[in-house]
Amino acid sequence: MHSTTHEHLHLDSEELGILGELLESEHTKLLIEIRHSHHRAFRDELRHRLDVLEQIAEHCGAAAGSAKEKE
Repeated sequence: MHSTTHEHLHLDSEELGILGELLESEHTKLLIEIRHSHHRAFRDELRHRLDVLEQIAEHCGAAAGSAKEKE
């Protein structure tokens, strides 16, 4: 499900920190799941999810940097 409009999230530094922790935790879980998956299609799906998660983490890292500059 892809949308063509993009909404911006406005998170403070505490919220960004928690989101970063959650993304890191999910990243670790996905790596383990990929390693233990025996079905190629499922493993590919998990890898795609990992790629998207890493993109989100990059966006959050950039947002966290700009949020710290504002403080």
